[in-house]
Amino acid sequence: MNNENKFRQPLIILGVTIVILYAISFINLDYEVPVINFKLKSVDFLSDIKDVNLSEQSSLNSQKNNSAKKSLKINQASLDFSNIFVEAISFLENKTDKTTIDRTPLQGRKTSITGNVKQLNYFFDALKNAKTKTVRVAHFGDSAIEGDLITSDIREALQNKFGGNGVGWLGIVSQDITFRQTTKHSFKGNWESAALYSSNPKGLPLGISGEINIPKGEASVQYETTRSKRYLKDFSAVHLYYSNAKNSTISYSFDGGAKQTASLKTGSLIQELILKPSSRAKSILIEFPQADQAYFYGVTLENEPGIYVDNLPLRGNTGVDLGSLQVNTLRDFARYLDYKLIILEFGLNIAGSRNTDYNWYEREMVKVINNLKAAFPRTSFLMVSVHDKSIKKGSNFVTDPTIIRLLETQKNIAKQADIAIWSLFDAMGGENSMPNWVNANPPMAFKDFIHFNDIGAAKVANLLTDALLEQNK
Repeated sequence: MNNENKFRQPLIILGVTIVILYAISFINLDYEVPVINFKLKSVDFLSDIKDVNLSEQSSLNSQKNNSAKKSLKINQASLDFSNIFVEAISFLENKTDKTTIDRTPLQGRKTSITGNVKQLNYFFDALKNAKTKTVRVAHFGDSAIEGDLITSDIREALQNKFGGNGVGWLGIVSQDITFRQTTKHSFKGNWESAALYSSNPKGLPLGISGEINIPKGEASVQYETTRSKRYLKDFSAVHLYYSNAKNSTISYSFDGGAKQTASLKTGSLIQELILKPSSRAKSILIEFPQADQAYFYGVTLENEPGIYVDNLPLRGNTGVDLGSLQVNTLRDFARYLDYKLIILEFGLNIAGSRNTDYNWYEREMVKVINNLKAAFPRTSFLMVSVHDKSIKKGSNFVTDPTIIRLLETQKNIAKQADIAIWSLFDAMGGENSMPNWVNANPPMAFKDFIHFNDIGAAKVANLLTDALLEQNK
């Protein structure tokens, strides 16, 4: 009796197993694990008996489940559960990696500079001597760079690599003093000002920054370093730029110390007055005691030789107005500010306008670049294209179609002017990339779907700097 039971036991176990497996094949196990996007699916363990292979079974199920079935290649004839386990783990690992890549919004990608990259050699040749000579870069742009955004991070990256210590150019009366983090800037008194971004009814000779300021009585301006960037903690020289001075003096003091005076040179040419503290300073107050004593343009705060990147924002401007700067005035500035690279970053203020014929813009910007080349003949030029800007379409934010048209126009400008161009639009991620920057964690752009915040600005600066130095071979 015992022997008979032992003989039947394997048959009973086999039969029960077949029944269980057959029953399981009818159970609907379709379920998706949302975190890793892995799908559990019903499996017919008797598919070989039914002469139905996996590919045929897939065709009978919904298209939604196809990818998971093809990934889990289970040997159903052998019912090898160890192989099933190993392949499932492999699937999970591969699927998790792929899902991570697919679901991570793209905020920036490597994008090379195109156009006449050989024209950048003026800048690269100058970099070879940056340890002993000052190398200057001018960064013109619209509100995207206002407050030293983008520029400050370009400056930091280049100074870390090539030396230099100081913020460079600062205006006298500026629009961004309330939100600029890299320098505390204040002014007092009655100033008459004109600028490219406002008006110039008297036709005054605007300076390199597109600004001019005239004291109309006792007036002053003060600059103080901040700790926002390591390289901005102090300065050892202040360069004041002016023209059309009367025979007069200005007063100045470093770090609240004793007041000193300095005389201004008369004449219509741009002049440079260098003010030096006895040791490195953190602030300077400059006082202008006489009305109409000169045209004042701005200062630079500097230290030892190295690279300096001047932030020159023109709020609300398309860049075309730079063409109204007098070439002779620019040449005067070039005697002191011998820029080896001029970056032009404009476009947002023309994109989205009703007039989508940008032929006129192309013509005017080519003139702007040619005028700058005339004043700075041994200077490299780099155009930074317009970046992605979104408009609302239904419940989604999509690329403003005028951005695409403008991008092509800017490529034509670079080609005609024979300069290099870097596509910030592509570096952001291309079409419809702005929402990824706005919705990043932390956010990299504001909810207006137009402007970068400080995190996004730093990202743009890093992408641009990497692309620029990639060409320095």
